[in-house]
Amino acid sequence: MGNSGGSIKSRIEAEIRAAGEAADDALDIGAIALAFAQADRPDIVRAPYEAHLAELADAARGALSGSQPELAADAELVATMLANLISGRFAYRGDTATYDDLQNADLMHVIDRRKGLPVALGILYLHVGRALGLDLVGLNFPGHFVLRLQIGTSATIIDPFNRGQTLSSADLLNLIRSIEGPDAKLLPESYAPVGTRDILLRLQNNILSRALRAGEHERAREVVTRMIWLAPRRAGLQFELGRLEVHAGHMSAAAIAFEKCRNMASGDGEMRIAGMAEEALRRLKSRLN
Repeated sequence: MGNSGGSIKSRIEAEIRAAGEAADDALDIGAIALAFAQADRPDIVRAPYEAHLAELADAARGALSGSQPELAADAELVATMLANLISGRFAYRGDTATYDDLQNADLMHVIDRRKGLPVALGILYLHVGRALGLDLVGLNFPGHFVLRLQIGTSATIIDPFNRGQTLSSADLLNLIRSIEGPDAKLLPESYAPVGTRDILLRLQNNILSRALRAGEHERAREVVTRMIWLAPRRAGLQFELGRLEVHAGHMSAAAIAFEKCRNMASGDGEMRIAGMAEEALRRLKSRLN
């Protein structure tokens, strides 16, 4: 498949780079997540997975249109409908047995296996919410990805990992304490919505962190490069790429990445990251002299 595989990879790169230049609200979260998955397996045909996402959206649209108007205006009831559909009819669930399996962060594998990480399953909910025009967003909740559905003055929090159950404030407090310790508190930023780009980066970051823990630095470099395609103006990603280029012995490429990081961070007022990049450049130059 040589040339064909290379051509597919080039198309995927172009697709993700184009998304990197698009406004956040224009991003198709399901399509980009599939593009990331196909980047690792270009021989896999994407069409069946696209058809499945369309099937999910059509089924949800049918369920919502068939409900009573007053029910469709209640966030808790609509959340239950989504859970009954995605986690009930289509049997999606969190992978509690093999949580760190890399397949859990690959949307194609998630669709095949009907299980995955919180953010991967959350992407399915967000895809459906977008198709239905719902005000459904991911939240900046630490350590565990959750969603907020708002309908008028009615709102509820959804846990996509635990079969779409809705969470009360007490549930969220227990959850954050299970992650951060018994003294952890719910802060306003825990409820802050995050954009589509950040959610997709969070998905990829799960793969990146696992690759780094396993010492798979070339794999990590591939993942960071793809993240930069989607978020070309994130200084922190350039810094991570620079570190990985150093590890690979690509000193010229590392210098370019650190310089990009320094310039971006300085322009954005992120002086801590700019200083880190400047120091990395100084050390790199001392090694080369």
